[in-house]
Order: sequence, then structure tokens, then C-alpha cells
Amino acid sequence: MIESSAAYLAAITGDTRRVLLKAVIHIIDPDMQLTGGSADSLAPWAKTAELYDYRFTTARYATLEQDRWLLDGSFDIFPDDYQVSEHMGVADAQLSGADGSFASPAWAAITFSDVSVLQAFSVYFPSDPLEGVAEDFTVEVLSAGQTFFTKTVTGNTASAVAFEGFTVQTPDTIRVTVTKWSLPSRRMRVVEILPGVYEEWTEDIVAAFDCKQQGDVSCLSLPYGTCTLKMDNLSRRFEPRSKSGLFQSIEERQGVETYIGVRLADGTVEYKRVGVFYQYSDGWKTGDNGLTMQWDLVDIIGLLADRAYLAPTVLPITLSGWIASLVAQLGTNFADRYTVDADFADLAVTASSRAAVSGKKCGDILRWACMATGTWPRADAETGKLAVEPLWNQGSKITLENLVNYPTMKANQSLASLIFHLSDGTEYVVSGNSTSSEKTVTIENPFLHTQAQALTAARLILSCYGGNQLELTGRGDPASEIGDVDTVWLDESSATSARRIYQTFQFSDGVLQGCQSKLLQADGSYLYTERAVFTESGSWTAPAGKTRLFVICVGHGENGTDGEDGNFDRAGKNGVDGLGGLVWADTIQINEQQTFAITIDEDAVFGPYSSANGKRYPNGYSDIRSGDSFARAGVAAPKSGTGDGGKGGRGGNKGEQHFEIIYNAEGKPIGTRAVTDVEPGKGTPGVAGVPGCVVVYWDKEESA
Repeated sequence: MIESSAAYLAAITGDTRRVLLKAVIHIIDPDMQLTGGSADSLAPWAKTAELYDYRFTTARYATLEQDRWLLDGSFDIFPDDYQVSEHMGVADAQLSGADGSFASPAWAAITFSDVSVLQAFSVYFPSDPLEGVAEDFTVEVLSAGQTFFTKTVTGNTASAVAFEGFTVQTPDTIRVTVTKWSLPSRRMRVVEILPGVYEEWTEDIVAAFDCKQQGDVSCLSLPYGTCTLKMDNLSRRFEPRSKSGLFQSIEERQGVETYIGVRLADGTVEYKRVGVFYQYSDGWKTGDNGLTMQWDLVDIIGLLADRAYLAPTVLPITLSGWIASLVAQLGTNFADRYTVDADFADLAVTASSRAAVSGKKCGDILRWACMATGTWPRADAETGKLAVEPLWNQGSKITLENLVNYPTMKANQSLASLIFHLSDGTEYVVSGNSTSSEKTVTIENPFLHTQAQALTAARLILSCYGGNQLELTGRGDPASEIGDVDTVWLDESSATSARRIYQTFQFSDGVLQGCQSKLLQADGSYLYTERAVFTESGSWTAPAGKTRLFVICVGHGENGTDGEDGNFDRAGKNGVDGLGGLVWADTIQINEQQTFAITIDEDAVFGPYSSANGKRYPNGYSDIRSGDSFARAGVAAPKSGTGDGGKGGRGGNKGEQHFEIIYNAEGKPIGTRAVTDVEPGKGTPGVAGVPGCVVVYWDKEESA
């Protein structure tokens, strides 16, 4: 789940909400390399390398330029060496004259390579009104020292100026030359120079938006995210038949950042990035007689899925090495667009020969490497990067109020067996979770050499079979991520948990609605077939032959506080929801038939392991193996043994009264008296939290 503020959580689940859409598009050669920045002269703090870094504001540091330094505490003081960490862009050494003109033109430029065609660019001056902007300036696009496009602007007042309607082949330089600034005694300041189309589209431009995110933690398949973006093309900027239109600049692998935000109570908007999606295989089409343009985009996994792997001379030997090699297939600019969990990055992943991977699809190699290490791949929505990581057990709280219909539950597919063909030619069979199942899976993975490696893969695969699937239709929450273990509240007492494997975000008529989700509540029976739950103190002895347990210790939930009484001035405040108990969960190594003392009190204790050493989970701890949820906050009717916190009491209603005039026997007014129309309500007591439990899982026999 993407981290969110309390204000966001309140707004996204509110009875009424305002959801907004934003897409940031950058149409430029995806292989472009920025080679440098330069200027005619530089102030001591200027940073030419920041002319092309997508940062559009500069920090306020005091200088002696006329009327620039406000003594209101909003300016910092430069250190002696003028080196600061904040974004500064380029500032020229010379000052403008009394009328803003420069004695000699001030200029800044960027150089780049590997751009086949340029049809647009933007120049960004400061947005801070104290800095001013370039009033008169000239822009040039050059190739090999020769200018092929130039334009002079006079009387400018904008901080961002875009240029298009030209075509330059193999450009390598964009230069901005300023002759007059909008304020006297000011330095020329250029914040960004961005080649290509770089713009922000909102719901005013985007006519339709349909985003799909999906994943397969078993690594038996490689589903990927897609995004359909339909935008207004009334101006025909993107006209395939136009020689001067921007259509020539559209290339595969160009990225579009997509965001969904919700307006908060204070009027601001908190956006969540729902993905970075890329042009792929001519994924565009015009519609409505060319008045709209539709982009069919894929995430980074979609770019890799069907691409042929070009094996290097020396093959990688670790998980991170393989992932780095895969994203490098997309070009130099993709080289850092991946993350691998630090605990898994250096795990050995080796192929028996170069021939075993040469010519294979990048998507298959990605699946195989993850399968061999007990990880799974996803496109991280927040960063757009390929993320390789283990499963996690946290997610969102989903209540019936945010669903269109009651959750639909159906049986998840079972599996009879897994048949591994190891690299040495031997066959290794792992039993599934149902002998009556008709489904058998055969796996040929060049990274699986031993039975132990196959067993690692089997554990992850079988965690996706058996159990149930939940299908939800609701209002949608862009903070939810594929892989989350969500807690679905079914009524005031019960909830169930399941792993999110599919979700959609659909805008219809400017409203986010009808969002589909699929959650997997697999039993994971191969990994842990036996389960014991202890809700009372006692002791337990591990079965013979078991040396490993997975243990969950759930502490006592907190009480909800009482609601305040109302009075004639205001309604009473609602009580505070009690937090769920602390939860400690981990795999432990034990001695055979070891006996553990169990204590269920404020803390849940299993031998030396205690919930007191755990942490609280904002939406409760989700046990994906059983579908149970523990330690939720604010439960109206908590059940003993869950460690749920109680719901806070309701505040009493505000009393209502009016005043009547009191008259004496002669009919003269002598005062007033209060008459009660509605008695102030009493606050209701908070619900008590309940004790927790200890849950113990142990392994099925690890034999074929």
C-alpha cells in the first residue's frame, strides 16, 4: 500500500469525494543522452547540470539584487562556498540594467545526443515572482553547430514557454539567449530546458482513462499492467497525415506518468502515481474523425514480456545481476529502472549455459529468476520501476460502504502436482494441495538445478492455489497496490483477508467508479498444512520431526474511549477507536518436539516470543494462509481471540432549547427562562478491546 496521510484516508473513503486525474507525458527519443549544460557566465551557485532534471522550482537564497531579498524569513543565507543541496538551475553572473536589458546577451544551453527528430521543446524560467522572467529572448535548435530553428519572443510574461511547429533532424543543442529581463538589476535565471513535448494533461484534456494493474506471485505467468488514455486532439497536434505535426516524434518506450488524486478537507489534492506506462508496438489510434487520440500503453513488464533476450558474453550470476541485465535490454536510459529486495539481491542465480537463455523472451527469464529465488516481479506504481521482492502481509482496509456490491467469493483452482524438469535432466515431483485436482503444472526453468531450488519455487507457486478468490467492485483507491494483503470487513464483527492480484481504475464522466478488484485467498497448503490457534494460556509440544514453525503472537486490543456527553452548545465528541494489539510474526527454528509455554494476557507469549516485541498494523494483521484478520482497530463487536481494538463510543447529540419571556401578574416582562426542546444526548461507552491469540503453523513433509 502506498503511504498516505490521514487526511487522504479520510477523503478517499468519505461519503462524498472529489477525485482528479493527471497524466504527465514526455514525447522525446527514449534513448536521448544529455551530454551537458553551459552558459555565457555563471553565478557561484549556478548548476548547469540542473538544466535538465525535471525540477521546476528553485530555492530562495539571499542575494543583493534590487528588491529581491525580503526580510520575512523566507530566504536562506548562502554558505561561504555557495554550494547548496537544493535545486538552483542556472543563474548568470551579470545583472540586468535599470530597464531590465543586459549589456551583453545572457545565454544558457543544453547539449544532447541520440535524438533522431525534435519537434518541440520547453523553456522554464523561475515561477517565483521575485525572480522575474525573460521578457525578450531568442531560442535556437542546432545540429552540428548549425542553427535549423530559431524564434524570438518579445514581451513575455510566462514562466514556462513551449515551442513546436518545427522539425529538426538529429539535433544536439538547444540554446536560450536573453536580451531583456522583466525586472531591473536581476540575473538571468533558467530553471529547465526540456527537449520534446513535456506537458501535464488533466481531466479537461483526457476524455477517457482505463488503467489495469495485475500480477502473478507464482511466476507461472507474467501478466502486466496496461493503460488506455484517450485525449482531446481537436487542434490536431497529433495528426498522422501532417508533415509538421508532432506525430513524427511518437516512438516506442516513451513514458506517460499517470496520477489519481483526491481533494482533501483543506482544499489541497493528494495525488498517487498509479504507474508509468509506455508507448508499445504502435499503440495509438485516432478516433472521432481525428478529434481524439487514443494511447494504448503498457508498464515496464509489458515492455520486457515479449522482447528477445540478447545474452551478454558473461552471464549474470545473481538475482540482481539478471534483473539489471534484463532492464538494460530496453536501452541505456532504463538501466536504473529496477529495484531488488536487499535480502534477495545477492542470491545465486545461474544458467547451465549461454544457450539456455539466448533468444528466450525477457519475460520468461524474469519469471524464472524470480521463481528460483522465492520472489515475484511487479511494476511498482509509485516509481514506475521493475520491482523484484518477496511477498508482504499488509494492505488496505475495505469496508462495505466503499463497495458497490457485497464481495463475491468463489473457489480458487487447486493443483494436483508440480513436475520440475531440472537442468541435469532429472525430474522432481512435488505434490499439490488437492489429489482430486485435474491440474498438473510442468516447469522447465534453466535456473533450477537442485531439488532444494525446485522446492523454493514450489512453495511460492502453491501459495497461489486452493482457498478462494474474492471479486470486488467499488469506488477504487489508488493507494492500493498489487501484492497487498487487504482486510475486507464483512460486518461489524468479521473480516477476511486476501492478496490483491488484479485491479482497475476507470474514469467515466469525470468520476472514478466501477473499479474491479480480484483478491486471492489461497490456502498455501504446501508450505503450512497444519495450524493450531491458542486463545487460552497453556503449553504446546511440537510434533515429531518438525524443526521449523511459523508463529503469530497477537496481543490484547485497546479499549475504545467513551463518547462525550452533548450539551446545549455542541454535540459531544466521538470516542477514540481502540488500536489493535501488537503483533509479532516470524518463522522460527526449533528443536524436535520442543515444548512451549503459552500465555494469553495483555501480551500473547509463545515460549521466548512475545507480541510485546511486535508492532501495530494500521489496518490489522492479515493472515493470508487462513484468511483471518487480527488486531484491527475500532471494531464494533470484536471477538475474543482476535486482539481487535474496540470502537470508540458515539458522542451525544447537541441539546436544543429556546427562551421564553416571563411576565408578572400585571403582564410586564420580568425576565426569561430556558425551555428545553431536545435534551442533550449522553455519550455511549466505548467498546472494550479483546484478548489476542497465538497461531502456530508447521510444515508438510518435504518429500515428493
